[in-house]
Amino acid sequence: MSNQIKGFGNGILDGLKKVLFSDQIESPEKPERLQESQKQSTQPFSQIDFSPSSPSAPEDIRDMKLRVYQLLENMNKPGVDFFEVWNAAVEMGGVNSSHIKSAYTSLRFADKSLDKSRLLGTGKSYIDGLNSVFETELLKRKAEKESYLQKKAQTKSNLEADIQHLNVQISQLQQQLIDKKAELQQIDAREDPQMAAIDQKITHGKQAVDLVLAEMNQVMNIIEKDIN
Repeated sequence: MSNQIKGFGNGILDGLKKVLFSDQIESPEKPERLQESQKQSTQPFSQIDFSPSSPSAPEDIRDMKLRVYQLLENMNKPGVDFFEVWNAAVEMGGVNSSHIKSAYTSLRFADKSLDKSRLLGTGKSYIDGLNSVFETELLKRKAEKESYLQKKAQTKSNLEADIQHLNVQISQLQQQLIDKKAELQQIDAREDPQMAAIDQKITHGKQAVDLVLAEMNQVMNIIEKDIN
């Protein structure tokens, strides 16, 4: 900000500090966050990050607003213009018709060339500059969002394909399980007759051997008795 004007404080951020943090001034975190934000004002405005850490949090909105004011401070042109009148009105207690008129009247003593035309022209220039920076950042954020959307869509597509493949495998395994259970239930009906046939053969075989052995023993007895 221009240092040519005396008597209106150290810059618009001093006045804005009271406006932005009037309900949180007791918080020990706020001065630190303000100092950190003020450090960022030394950066080129195109390099200051617009992204709040949590868009839903009021303190992040305040921080973002403070960054916007810092952008404007970086954009401030030499001499007395819209920015100095605005700043002076803020330090007088806030932006209203009375303070704007008083600031304008006071600052004309420092720069006689200051008039309504310059105020409106420089004000429009700052507005256009801020809009230009915002549009640039907006395009970057939209591109970033689109990248995330594409990544999200691709991830969902991959997961859906994996799920479909797993469902096919599950269906195949379920059918295999059904087939195995049916096969298990059929084992007794299929194998028991075979085992019964074997048992029958064993029984018949033993009976036949017993008959033959009985005949052989009979022969042995006859031999034992009747042959000298």
